[in-house]
Amino acid sequence: MKKLSTGLISLLASLGFAHQPFWNPGSPTLEQAYKVLEPGVSKVVTSQLNAGQLGFYVLELSAGFVLDLGLFVGAACPPAFQPRMWLVGPGFQGNARPPFPTPEGMGARVFSGGWRDYRGHGLVARKGPEFRERLSGGTYYVVVEAGNAAGYYMISLGGSEVPGGTPEGRAALGRFNRCS
Repeated sequence: MKKLSTGLISLLASLGFAHQPFWNPGSPTLEQAYKVLEPGVSKVVTSQLNAGQLGFYVLELSAGFVLDLGLFVGAACPPAFQPRMWLVGPGFQGNARPPFPTPEGMGARVFSGGWRDYRGHGLVARKGPEFRERLSGGTYYVVVEAGNAAGYYMISLGGSEVPGGTPEGRAALGRFNRCS
């Protein structure tokens, strides 16, 4: 059944009915941030964190871009795995002090909590923090902070449904659902 579900997810993604899936093998620093291409296209980027680790993502946004961002964790992951999501950008007023250095002229906002069960698009997950806001243009970073537990997570970007993704991204969906 799991193979069928992953196959169905792959088929739907290839037909443009689901977010484009990608796999981030690790992006532990700002300098090694995973580059999210075409941020206006609907996609999910799956990754894994150990306790205490960070995952960094970089997006180049045009002025007036509406960033629609969500954080999910695999439902099979330990309940203690409730990462925080940081958004770092030009001119942000921080609502907390980040556990990483921010580039000159950038501030950071943290988003945490809100975890609830989620089933959809072939996922069995817990959906956590969300962010939706029109931003000024420039370079922005999304940072996922594992906290004291480990697990699989994904960031989700809303946007135009366009076929795509990678085989590694499709394979990661099964690992996400199993948290292994």
